[in-house]
Amino acid sequence: MEKLGTLYFFCGKMGAGKSTKSKQLAIDKHAVLLSEDEWLSSLYPNQIASFEDYIKFSAQLKPLVKKHVQNILSVGTDVVMDFPANTQKLRKWFLDLA
Repeated sequence: MEKLGTLYFFCGKMGAGKSTKSKQLAIDKHAVLLSEDEWLSSLYPNQIASFEDYIKFSAQLKPLVKKHVQNILSVGTDVVMDFPANTQKLRKWFLDLA
């Protein structure tokens, strides 16, 4: 039986330390770290000026990230996600992903 990777993510408010904890956990677990902030700033530079912009671009990113994470987990590699999970809708997305 193949070992699947473990998915780690944190819930909390802005400034609570989720990014710091995610980076350290990825190091400790030798896991792939995926940061929504890094993906958004790389894919949509200087295009996110409002909360509405963030919602729009984050929604465009999620289907790609979901498939990417599932592929990584399927080969037995752990993934730490530095993505917000502070609403029921976002936590449901993580459950669907896993």
